[in-house]
Amino acid sequence: MSAMSTEKISRKNRGMFDFPMLPTLSGETKQEWAYRQVAHAIAARLLPAGHSVPSTRVLAARWGVSRGVLELAFERLIHEGYLKAEVGRGTWVNEVLPEQFLYATADTLMAPHLPLVVEPISTKVQAGQPFVARVPDTTTFDLKAWRESLIRSAKTLQNSDLSNQDPRGLLSLREEICKHLALSRAVFCVPDQVLIVGGIRHAIDLCAQVVADSGAAVAIEEPGYRSAAELFAARGNTVLPVVVDENGICVSDLHHLSARAVYVTPAHQAPTGVMLSPERRIELLHWANTRGATVIEDDYDSDFSYDAAPLPALKSQDQAGSVIFCGSFNKSLFPALRVGYIVANSTRLNALIRAHAAMGRTASVLDQLTLADFMRTNAFASHLKKVRLSYQKKRDLILHELCMAGVPKESFRGLHAGFHFVLRLPHGVSEDRLIACAAERGLVLQGVSSFYYANQPPLTPAIVIGYAALTEAQTRWNSRQLASVLKQFL
Repeated sequence: MSAMSTEKISRKNRGMFDFPMLPTLSGETKQEWAYRQVAHAIAARLLPAGHSVPSTRVLAARWGVSRGVLELAFERLIHEGYLKAEVGRGTWVNEVLPEQFLYATADTLMAPHLPLVVEPISTKVQAGQPFVARVPDTTTFDLKAWRESLIRSAKTLQNSDLSNQDPRGLLSLREEICKHLALSRAVFCVPDQVLIVGGIRHAIDLCAQVVADSGAAVAIEEPGYRSAAELFAARGNTVLPVVVDENGICVSDLHHLSARAVYVTPAHQAPTGVMLSPERRIELLHWANTRGATVIEDDYDSDFSYDAAPLPALKSQDQAGSVIFCGSFNKSLFPALRVGYIVANSTRLNALIRAHAAMGRTASVLDQLTLADFMRTNAFASHLKKVRLSYQKKRDLILHELCMAGVPKESFRGLHAGFHFVLRLPHGVSEDRLIACAAERGLVLQGVSSFYYANQPPLTPAIVIGYAALTEAQTRWNSRQLASVLKQFL
């Protein structure tokens, strides 16, 4: 404390440096800590503009660090504009701070803080919870290959990539998407027809805006993807539910509606799992062509077909350009990626690009470069092959346990693809009661009735069983738990 006796601190300065000191972060040097301590005090207005700062000698004694550490920290603070210093005048807080345009005014900061009330968000879509649907398994994702693609992409990144991006997205990624769709979905398109978006819901929202601009009503599948219906409604569209049966959406019902657009999931209907039959596909395209209507095709999980090759996408049969095709990598790879795509003809795509530009929302250029490299090096194809086998094995484990418990094989629907299938229950069984009994064992089930938007659900109860986001051990154990629950209702 001898330094304190050789140089006194004014009362004002002493008070300013008696505020609680910030804890040292993991791996942080003393110099970085001292810099952060002063910068934080200035930004939080604990040290006001124009106020003098004690010398490094005084602070070294007060904070228990060397003067050399503080001198380096002060040099950085002066260089960055937090402090000013002159020989003979000492050091003081700059009147014009670098945070001037980053922080609220002093009056706002000094105002009493209102308590932050955050409503809890309830979601059933979480990995590791049996048997949630729509969630991929990220535990086996090849992070090494992804990191290699990321490093290669970062090394080739140019200054020109950082601005003036094509509103449709990175060309190299759109080229890879065209190759993938030609091989896997028989959709033959060119990069100019592809728009990069943030995922399926982003794609649907853009479609909803374009449809709303034309003042059209939208037909949806019933039961169906509730989030899609809500997105259309939120954009001011009139939502018209159309019944789904064993062959998909009942296209004949569309002739009696005023809809100028229809949203469908033909490869693996959400949630029933049925495929839109070849006859219905032709009928749907004919309806769209004669009406001048738009078909919005959500191809959300067609990368995962198990027992046979999937039917080509509806878009592959679209000669008139009536279909807007929507896909995503968020389920094929991992949900945090937030990259999807839209394929459409020029007229519809231009309207979608305008809506997209108005929102100012796009995927990171580095994410796009990385994904393009991941696809170009065949790491994407290898990933799909691996996880298809894994998902099929987990699906088969569940089927085995349920059939051993006496569940009839004919009760299952939608086994051919995706992350889930549907189990039809005997007439009179309550979906709610079964779901409640399953919840007592930690199982998360959804009744098909919860996917209805407007119409009264049918008399046949059913539950959705997801299987992708579980380990094999979790799948086996929880399948036995589910089988035990089902025995009470069969």
